[in-house]
Amino acid sequence: MIAYLKGRVIYRDNEKSSIILESNGVGYEVFIPAEGSLTLNQNSSFFIYTYVREDRITLYGFHTSLQREIFSLLLEVKDVGPKLAVTVLSGIDSGNFLNILTTQDISALSQIKGIGKAKAERIIMELKNKILKRPALISDIKAENIGNYNYKDIGENKHSGAGLDNNLNSALAPVPLPQPFQPPQPAAAGNPSDIILESSCALEALGYSRLESFNLASKVYKNIKDGGVTDINTEGLTKECLKYIYSLKNI
Repeated sequence: MIAYLKGRVIYRDNEKSSIILESNGVGYEVFIPAEGSLTLNQNSSFFIYTYVREDRITLYGFHTSLQREIFSLLLEVKDVGPKLAVTVLSGIDSGNFLNILTTQDISALSQIKGIGKAKAERIIMELKNKILKRPALISDIKAENIGNYNYKDIGENKHSGAGLDNNLNSALAPVPLPQPFQPPQPAAAGNPSDIILESSCALEALGYSRLESFNLASKVYKNIKDGGVTDINTEGLTKECLKYIYSLKNI
């Protein structure tokens, strides 16, 4: 199964959202999310999702590991095929897509071509909890960094393997995961998905299940945002979640 390709773009079909990538004398047709920066004769690298069916094998390419992971997630949703999944990634940044899932922003997702309100609801309902089980969504690796090994260093360190190890560590180092059992520290407003995940980790440390914590943090964040508050941080969201919990106990 092909998982990665590096080569030169020798053909581009904007209508089909595909390119032909020449790698070691072989031309691979690769379908990619629409982007304006890719040009002919450009050297480029892609994480590849090999889509296999009885009558065909299709390659889908992505510049980052996060894009490929989201593409894979979307294919798990009923009535979402690879063509629509590529359209989603063409219409929205992968980081913003995670924000949409964690904040359950149906209206933002339904604005993408080919996705109405009903399908947006289905995507969010089916995927919002799955992101907790996919650590790969926390880190984002660029495909162009995978092949940037210094072969001179590898040759000079052939006995120790230090050249290869150092380059691999540099290319593949993941973004640190949030610490699950530490209380949140005061922080400025930032990425909604990070704030919700950090707040849910704090609630989990207090004894609530991971799923309960995530759903509660997502719900309260949405309520705060709908109320017109924009400067939401982890500490503030966690406090509001606890207020909400105590209000239910007093009913």
